[in-house]
Amino acid sequence: MSPHMGTRGLGTVRRKTRAAARGRKQEGRAALALLAGAAVLAAGLALAAGEARHRARVAAVNRAYEWARSPNHGPRPPLRFGRADCVVLHATATESFAETVGILSEPRSGVSAHFLVGKDGRVVQLVPVERRAWHAGDSRLGGRPDVNSRSVGIEIMNRNDGRDAYTDAQYRAVAGIVKRLRTCYRIPDERIVSHAEIAVPPGRKSDPRGLDFERVRRLSR
Repeated sequence: MSPHMGTRGLGTVRRKTRAAARGRKQEGRAALALLAGAAVLAAGLALAAGEARHRARVAAVNRAYEWARSPNHGPRPPLRFGRADCVVLHATATESFAETVGILSEPRSGVSAHFLVGKDGRVVQLVPVERRAWHAGDSRLGGRPDVNSRSVGIEIMNRNDGRDAYTDAQYRAVAGIVKRLRTCYRIPDERIVSHAEIAVPPGRKSDPRGLDFERVRRLSR
């Protein structure tokens, strides 16, 4: 220490040193806060971009088929929990394609499905895939109830008597729908299920009798 520096001068130096240290700490905290904010912003932008891509893929599915709009649907639960993770296959137990479209689009019927597949492979869409169609009723899959909220329902024209054969065109059409759905939803093979499999109580439904599920799964990969 210089012999000319008094006690007052030494105190001034110490105060300046402490102030400089505090300033560096504040700058460090500000830099960390800025980095954290940038990370949050980047994560938010990535999430928004991913959601935009998902919506575009869903829109592409909804543009792929002929429409006969049904009013019988509602919103899925919010956020990712409302995204479909399974496909439920049904048999209509009816004879006429046109009459079946009428039933599924009649407000008083209280039933619908996302898609209807005719004997000739014709596909009509009735409900947007991002919406909750009313096709499964009381149901449970993987220990979780309300399968309607996380499924896409496909009705297939068939008498469901075990004798009425499903056509090659129907197998191709159903598999084609599942392939399209897989561009925007994660649907593993084991989540392509029958109405009978998910109905509560067990035995309440039997459809679609006679459908070769392994063939559907193979064609939809």
